[in-house]
Amino acid sequence: SHSSCELVAMASAAPDSLEEAFSALTNLADDRLGAKVIFATDEWFAPAEMMLQSAPPKFDPDAFCEQGKVMDGWESRRRRLPGHDWCILELGLAGYIHGIEVDTAYFTGNQVPKVRVLATELSPVHAKDGWLGQVRPSLGQRGSASSPEEIAAADKAAEAAGTWVELVPMSPLRPGYVADGQSVHRFGVPPELASRRLTHVRLNTHPDGGIARFRVWGVVARDFASELASDAVGQIDLLSALNGGRALGCSNKHYGEPRNLLRFERGTNMGEGWETARNPRRPAVIVKNPETGLVDMPGARDWCVLRLCAIASGIGELRIDTQHFKGNFPESVLVEACLAPTATSRALLDDSGKSSDGVEWKELLPRVCLGPDREHVFTADSQLRDVGRISHLRVSIYPDGGIMRIRAFGKAVEPMPAQ
Repeated sequence: SHSSCELVAMASAAPDSLEEAFSALTNLADDRLGAKVIFATDEWFAPAEMMLQSAPPKFDPDAFCEQGKVMDGWESRRRRLPGHDWCILELGLAGYIHGIEVDTAYFTGNQVPKVRVLATELSPVHAKDGWLGQVRPSLGQRGSASSPEEIAAADKAAEAAGTWVELVPMSPLRPGYVADGQSVHRFGVPPELASRRLTHVRLNTHPDGGIARFRVWGVVARDFASELASDAVGQIDLLSALNGGRALGCSNKHYGEPRNLLRFERGTNMGEGWETARNPRRPAVIVKNPETGLVDMPGARDWCVLRLCAIASGIGELRIDTQHFKGNFPESVLVEACLAPTATSRALLDDSGKSSDGVEWKELLPRVCLGPDREHVFTADSQLRDVGRISHLRVSIYPDGGIMRIRAFGKAVEPMPAQ
């Protein structure tokens, strides 16, 4: 997987490189993981919690309300008092932050001009309700704002709560014209900070304005002994994003990211899964092999590589869910496993067939047919092979298509190396 140094190097390289690096990380500020805004100075035009939505921002030119134009994101009023607007959010999962993404989509004349991002770690005892003082009951409601007294009290409580480190220095934002991705801003976090466990983020907007989406890309921080180890918790889903599973890369993600496979909840539509484009190498005429019952697919496959949250003794149960994929599910799937916890991303994503950096793929689930819109369950008692200890899975689909979720249940026996 990408190291902190790799990510920082990418931050100064082409934007596409940083985007690719972030695709191997988890959005710790995803509202579906429990992330929430716990304080905001001003939510006049749109509440701050809307920034944490996973769905892409939308724009309705005809949508207006009592406060003015309805926008999909957080937007404060035009500031006329001293200071600047800011909010504090509690991450859905504690983690090691490697990157920040700020999207000003559709805020073309009302975007925040500059942002600064800070973060800290608070213990569960310290972060109990009320640690910021009296927060207004209207938090999260359009047309509301904190009083100067509430802002001063929250600012003082935040400063006293812990040491805040600067993840992103004061940085300018572009207007939210979405063509060619110009509304999306990505910032790499310095490696010395990416190794710190963090739980809360403060977003300073200078001085006011709107942000459509705010994402915090990182690695979930789980305590192995108490939260993952089989001696403590038994069998777990080794791929779940809640436990720290990650998608490292894939051959194609035209319609959906492979990290979607690791979400803990079932999907609501096809857009919440991993889906590839139609494979141009698929056969011109479909022919089924009478001996295997599988369609002949010479050279026609797509794949993704998934990193387990911990080294496992094996996989006891594998679930592959094609929910919602009714006319575009893969014809079949093959799953391989390897034990290479210290291997680089380059070696793990090498599809040349050559072994490098200790990566040796072994067949865990032989190629089997899949069906539409259903969960397929494979167990160690039947289809799954015993390949020993495992750190990564490679999922190959033939010839292409979409999968909603993959779950791999097993026993965690050793922590993965720190990244």
